[in-house]
Amino acid sequence: MTGETLGRRLLRLDAAYCAAAGLIAVAAVAPLSELLAAPQALLAVAGAAALAWAFLLHRLARRTDWRAPVAVVATVNLLAAAAIAALAFATPQLAGRLLLVAVAIEVAAFAAGQLTALRR
Repeated sequence: MTGETLGRRLLRLDAAYCAAAGLIAVAAVAPLSELLAAPQALLAVAGAAALAWAFLLHRLARRTDWRAPVAVVATVNLLAAAAIAALAFATPQLAGRLLLVAVAIEVAAFAAGQLTALRR
C-alpha cells in the first residue's frame, strides 16, 4: 500500500473514530461525568470538539496534498495521546483511568500509523 493510500485511509478512520467518540461523549455525558469526575459541561464541549475534529479530518482526507495534513494530524494525535494519558492520572476511579489509558493508546496508534504513511 502506498503512503498516500495509507495516509488517506487513516485520516478517514481517525475521522470515524473521533465522530463515534464525540457522539458517545455527548450521548453519555452524565455517566461519563461521574466515571471521570469531570463536569458535564466539559464533557459535552469535548464531545462537540471531537465531532468538529472528525469533520475536519474527513475534509483533510480529500485534499490533493495529503502529506501536510497527515503530518499535522500525526503531531496533534501525539500531543492528544500524551494529554489523555496525563488526565488518566487525575481521574479518581480505576475504570475511568483504564478508559483514558485505552483511548490514549488508540490515539497514539493513529499517530504511529500516520507517521508510517509519511515514511512511505
